[in-house]
Amino acid sequence: MDDRRDFSVSSLRELHRLALEDYQDLPSLYQSYLRTGCELLGVSVGIVSRIQDQQYTVLAVEDEARTIQVGDVFTLGDTYCSTVIKKQGSVALHHVGALEEMRSHPVYQGMALESYIAAPIQVAGQVFGTLNFSDSAIRAYPFTIEEIEFLELMAQAIGQAVERDNLRRQREKAIVEMEHSVALFEGAFRFAAIGMAIVSPEGRWLRVNKALCKLVGYSEEALLEIDFQTITHPEDLDTDMEFVNALLQGKKNSYWMKKRYFHKEGHIVWVLLAVSIVRNRDGSPRYFLSQIEDITAQVRAETELKEQRDELAQLNQELADLARTDPLTGLNNRMVLMEFLRQAHSASLRSCEPLSAVFMDVDYFKEFNDEYGHREGDVALQAVAEALQGVTRGSDMLARYGGEEFVALLPGAGINQARAVADRFRTAVSDINDLPREIHLSVGVATLVPETGTEPPDADDLLGAADQALYAAKEQGRNCVRAVAL
Repeated sequence: MDDRRDFSVSSLRELHRLALEDYQDLPSLYQSYLRTGCELLGVSVGIVSRIQDQQYTVLAVEDEARTIQVGDVFTLGDTYCSTVIKKQGSVALHHVGALEEMRSHPVYQGMALESYIAAPIQVAGQVFGTLNFSDSAIRAYPFTIEEIEFLELMAQAIGQAVERDNLRRQREKAIVEMEHSVALFEGAFRFAAIGMAIVSPEGRWLRVNKALCKLVGYSEEALLEIDFQTITHPEDLDTDMEFVNALLQGKKNSYWMKKRYFHKEGHIVWVLLAVSIVRNRDGSPRYFLSQIEDITAQVRAETELKEQRDELAQLNQELADLARTDPLTGLNNRMVLMEFLRQAHSASLRSCEPLSAVFMDVDYFKEFNDEYGHREGDVALQAVAEALQGVTRGSDMLARYGGEEFVALLPGAGINQARAVADRFRTAVSDINDLPREIHLSVGVATLVPETGTEPPDADDLLGAADQALYAAKEQGRNCVRAVAL
């Protein structure tokens, strides 16, 4: 049998032996593979390396001269193995010095390694490191295909061993973490300050802690005989079941909600419920994990606070209304009138639309008060306000100016339209028939018609002109309307 045949047989036998050996750890496996490789390949140095971030670390070494030690770290570019990484495959050199580009290599300069063969070690599809052998002697013949394949099979076996070891470590770590998590969960579940429960997909209590039992007033045994639907308030049940169905259908993984339980003694308990779903490996629902916090006191406090805020808001609104409303007639007061007048005046000047002011005074009201008393006088003013409101248009603004005086502002109304509205005001008051005697109005109208190129009267001038027209009406016999255009 020729040398090639002899190597093929012996290498397969050695690979089989290496695969059957029981190694205590990876370093002993590395060492066994390196010794076998050095012997079969006829070289003096064998190395298993780890390559990360362009760093070459020696994990195991077979070196009679002990020039290289486990743990030695080199820059990847300063090693022959940089060629392996660049190629992503095996490299075999039987006479390095014969290659001009390799004579200046740091390894050749420092160690004069003439023969070199290496293969990448793959772990989980990624390059983990290299398996490489070398010698200072020049080989008489290049490395054979059988020797390269032998090296690659060794590298593959080492990679598989590393991967199995990684998986074993991950599994052991996962078991430790799981045991730790289970212990933490058990402690947290049993002694949690809030209610905790494990609930079946159908809603039955599977496990409950003491805090939950105390919260709803049931013993553990009693709770395990029923489902959560039994003690849920009917007004909250539909919402709760919608969330539950969303979890079961995979639309959600968790939910939380405020809800009410019935205590065993019959009263309502408000809770903040947080629920997450735990699934089997196939994705089917396994159980629900529920955390249940008693928020009854908080809900009561929030309800009381809301009631107080609503009451305060109502009082503030009433105060605001009082500040802008005449308390006797319910009409706008003078402050609101003057705000509206200035806004309407500015709008009239911008749009060149007319603005009319109607100033009204109840005739002989002092005599009415003297004859019938102030209480009856107040009733009369309320009747006047109601009659005027019945005439006012949606865009108009009506206010009590003071005493028995009333003012209406009519945006967009020209003098004729304003005169007609003023006459309706007068007629409406004259038609009041449930007072001790008839009352009448004297009315003055002033209309602003903005003109381009002229200095317009200001808002106070408009109101003053209406007041002057009112006095003209009084001088001409009262119970009439007088109008003026500005």
